[in-house]
Amino acid sequence: MSITIKRTYALLAVIIVVAAGAGIYFLKYSKSVEVGDTVLVDYTAFLDTGEIFDTTLEEVAMDDTQPKVWWFRLRASYTPLEMVVGQGTLLPDFEMALIGLHEGDKKEIAIPPERAVGLRDPAKISEIPLVQTLDKEEEVTKEEFTEKLRQDPVVDERYQLYGLTVYVLEVTEEKVRFTYELEIGQEIQIALGKAMVTDETETEYQITLTPALGDMIYSAYLGQGVVIEIREDAMLVDFNPMLAGETLHYTIWVIEIEKAE
Repeated sequence: MSITIKRTYALLAVIIVVAAGAGIYFLKYSKSVEVGDTVLVDYTAFLDTGEIFDTTLEEVAMDDTQPKVWWFRLRASYTPLEMVVGQGTLLPDFEMALIGLHEGDKKEIAIPPERAVGLRDPAKISEIPLVQTLDKEEEVTKEEFTEKLRQDPVVDERYQLYGLTVYVLEVTEEKVRFTYELEIGQEIQIALGKAMVTDETETEYQITLTPALGDMIYSAYLGQGVVIEIREDAMLVDFNPMLAGETLHYTIWVIEIEKAE
């Protein structure tokens, strides 16, 4: 084989390798995120303070050297987030930040409160008296009672309802009438948090709440809140969403893009 032919083959081999590399590069980097695409992303979310409140990365979640908000919770499993861009499952600013990114790209964004969870509403901070009352006798629908206990109520039987012992007095087709069986000095857990039975009359129990700062409580009228101050005879509870008033920062990594058909 002549030197010229060998050089020609060598040149062709180089061209093929370069073309293949260019093709791989083009396929990877020409494919950018558009509305309607399915995207896998990893992210870490944090506040202005640098405290992390969410992440898809297990190594970040488990790293105690990285500050977390006090209510940070570990996930059951850690995998990239799968989403369809433009479907509205996440904050609009988060979704729109993905537009134009390629696989392997990283981006950092900041979303102001008014475009995130919203501003903090002072009207959603409520003062709740520490002393509450509980009627000894109550009545609920049979459907509700059965759903909570996963069994049909029976007269003269005792059950655990909402974590409290109740004694069934009457059962009809629609209603269940029962009485609570509590003792003075008994520690209980109710929707408003930890409490103690401190007194009773013929018709009511007196319940004294025993909150701690940061306790999560629930109000049938206001929803979930967090105890932010404890006074002599009341507790101050913030029923705003945890992230209300916060600028949300995200570091986003695009893992994979599946183009819409």
